[in-house]
Amino acid sequence: MMRRWTFAQRVSAGLSACLFAGLLLLATLLSAVYAQASMPPGHGALPQAVLAGLLGLACVAALGFVLHRALAPLHARHQSSEQHLQLLMDGVTDYALCFLDRHGRVTAWNAGAERLTGWSEVELAGRDADRIYPVDEVAAGVPRAHRERAAREGRLLAEGWRVRRDGSRFWAETLLTALYDAHGRLRGFVKVTRDITERRRMERAQALFAEAGRVLQPLSGAREVGEALTRLCVPEVADACILFLPSEDGTVRPHAVACEDIAATHRMWEPLLRCPEDGEVGPSRVVRTGRSELLPELDLARLPPALEGSAHGELLCALGVTSALTVPLAVGSRVLGALCLLSTGTHRRFGEVDRAFMEELAARAALALDNARLLAQAQDALELIGIAAHDLGNPLSSLQLRLRRLSMQSAGTSDTRLREGLAGAEGETRRLGRLVHNLLDLSRLSAGRMVLDTEPLDLAHLVREVVERHRDQASAAGCALSIRAEEGATGQWDRQRLDRVVTNLLSNALKFGRGHPVELRVQADPHCVRFAIRDGGIGMGVEAQQRLFHRFQRLHAGGQHPGTGLGLYIVRQLVEAHGGTIHVQSRTGEGSEFTIELPRRTNKASCSVNEAQV
Repeated sequence: MMRRWTFAQRVSAGLSACLFAGLLLLATLLSAVYAQASMPPGHGALPQAVLAGLLGLACVAALGFVLHRALAPLHARHQSSEQHLQLLMDGVTDYALCFLDRHGRVTAWNAGAERLTGWSEVELAGRDADRIYPVDEVAAGVPRAHRERAAREGRLLAEGWRVRRDGSRFWAETLLTALYDAHGRLRGFVKVTRDITERRRMERAQALFAEAGRVLQPLSGAREVGEALTRLCVPEVADACILFLPSEDGTVRPHAVACEDIAATHRMWEPLLRCPEDGEVGPSRVVRTGRSELLPELDLARLPPALEGSAHGELLCALGVTSALTVPLAVGSRVLGALCLLSTGTHRRFGEVDRAFMEELAARAALALDNARLLAQAQDALELIGIAAHDLGNPLSSLQLRLRRLSMQSAGTSDTRLREGLAGAEGETRRLGRLVHNLLDLSRLSAGRMVLDTEPLDLAHLVREVVERHRDQASAAGCALSIRAEEGATGQWDRQRLDRVVTNLLSNALKFGRGHPVELRVQADPHCVRFAIRDGGIGMGVEAQQRLFHRFQRLHAGGQHPGTGLGLYIVRQLVEAHGGTIHVQSRTGEGSEFTIELPRRTNKASCSVNEAQV
């Protein structure tokens, strides 16, 4: 199809028409003269014909002169504008700049468009620009819809996949602007396109890193982490993803698999179930060396010699892989596994940027896997502690009863050393009993097996019982105990767990408030019951208060105040399991006051403590 005439071409055509009309008049005049000359004398009107012809020729010449004088500056300015536009289009190489007519056919195509898409202006001039869109989008009418929207709104900014001449894809940002004439009629469009594949890759990387932190962080099992990691990579990063982990016998085996094509998943398992040998290429080598492996382009008809006959090569052929990337999951110098990413189409080729990106993601996933391993080991250790604490409970109770019986029998004797020894032994067994109960509670809390056995309970009565059991310990510590309890401090609570709460707080007050009075208060209102215990001991600073209720936190190290750092942690967990709160007010050298608020009826939802809460 012929391209539109430019303004300069139209002016030249007008001047050429005037010149042609003048030539016709001149030819007519000469013809009339010749005809008159061939006639006999006295026939015709030569002077009148010549005069009319000269007059017409003069008019045409005058018209041509006026047109030339009037339109020559416009012609020159228009020619200059076209030259500037052409220079601009040729000078812009980072952007694809093209002009379209109102039907979407190419009328101008710059060097940047040729560099970006691989199509030359000669190949696309007068043809539809839709061929740079993916086939499915063209079938869906996306290019036409973009032009219609740009015609309505004046301009349209869009992003999407575009196709180069060689079939490869790139992510493009396109600005489509409609062009109108002086009468408001649509003349065509100007399209500016740039390749933002790398920018989108970085945005996807940031989003994927954030998603990986959100998905992988709360998981507690290696299998859960592996399955979440492979699902995270498909289809965002790869068409298929396989996580390989070393087994107990040292061989590297598949641990988790994700594939965009469900049918391809079934084809994967036969080569996957074969043991990946430790060859020159493959996940076994990546695990062994700790170095990533990149196969940017694969021709399955001519596999590299290292892949021929191998299980990894069979896997690549079974899936029709065109590009592959395997990165190690390493924590420090330890390699925990390998993540294999596979591409089965022409739209994705892994490169060095993908290698760096996936190595960073694999490092974060390796931390999640290592944390899951450590958590599993910690849970096994806590379960062992719980079993040991449970087994120690019965002989410890028997020992406490025997010591109590001996203490009662020695009360009437005059052997002071015997009575003091029995009292000391009884105090140590009580401390050992608190430690055993704390370890048992810690094991249950960490395993999520803490379930409250609630019953109607008078908190004031419970506090008095605990105080009576600690009278001897308070006397030995030089602490005077006082109780102020209001009536009606009842609620639906777990007696055994609240007994442990009051016991731990009272023991803590006697240990750090040695030589000072200890005051216990119980207050009640229609909605909750408050229990407070205050000592006048060494107290603590603000920084210590912030970590006071954390696990294994000891604020006063050394042998003067022995402990495990579990008592207040267990107290907080048990109080929160009842739906209550605990807080402390303290200053260094002025003692401490712990206050607990308990709702009168424990919420059923809070009767079990799960692992996430711990």
